[in-house]
Amino acid sequence: MDKHLTASDIKLFVTDSAIRQIQLMQDNDYTLEGLSFRIKIGGKGCGGFTYDTGFSEPHPDDLAIIKDIPLINYKLKILMDPFTAFYTQEATLDYMLDVDSNEEGFIVTLVVEGQHKGKFFKDESKLPPWAKK
Repeated sequence: MDKHLTASDIKLFVTDSAIRQIQLMQDNDYTLEGLSFRIKIGGKGCGGFTYDTGFSEPHPDDLAIIKDIPLINYKLKILMDPFTAFYTQEATLDYMLDVDSNEEGFIVTLVVEGQHKGKFFKDESKLPPWAKK
């Protein structure tokens, strides 16, 4: 069985836009005090994964990715459950705001996005170690 992932195995690039938005939310919403930003796989369709983002308390099996942003004296903590971390080992977290269409939100893009389209899970080599038969 493969070794379990650690936070250092995750190569998550967080854009300046995403950092600023997360910090803005944490600085201005007292209900987020003590919570960390979470990325979670929310579903799977023919086009790949969908992601849920938000704030939560840590769970015992979470991986915590810490990003120190010295320029603004900010420490960003991003949580992922083991399933999400396995499939999101190389990704970008961005924040999009389109004032013309009134759309906004966090976007997770995988480096290997194409590998998770269709029925990829029928290939056991693409499953997490704990999901293999």
